[in-house]
Amino acid sequence: NPMNQEEAKRAYAKAQVSQELSLKTLAKRVSSQTTASRADVTAVIIATVENMIDGLRAGEQVDFGDLGKFRLQITSRGAETAEKFSAANITGVNIQFIPGEDLKNIFAGMEFSPVPTRAATRAVLKAQKAGQTTVDISKTP
Repeated sequence: NPMNQEEAKRAYAKAQVSQELSLKTLAKRVSSQTTASRADVTAVIIATVENMIDGLRAGEQVDFGDLGKFRLQITSRGAETAEKFSAANITGVNIQFIPGEDLKNIFAGMEFSPVPTRAATRAVLKAQKAGQTTVDISKTP
């Protein structure tokens, strides 16, 4: 338990990215499903991102319908009074994402299965390259 180091160790789930869906591949997929060319899809996505950034900078919440909404979230140190508060009190700015209905239901019907950690996979590959037939992965993080 990361919150209580005194407790017995436990196993926790952690999402792993299997690969990346690039802009090029995404544009190819969308163009194959529509009448737009890959170049047109890429141009629209790039323009959308640029407009999203402009909207966020202007303090707007950007609503992408079923995908979800994006808005800025600010963290700051408190000031004794509103008059004493300044931009120097701001400690961070993050983009907050609120998923739309389609994404809220993304887990419906999904199946999860255990996979080795990246560290364990690296240890096994290293052992294979060294000609070893066994490897101790108990010491991997």
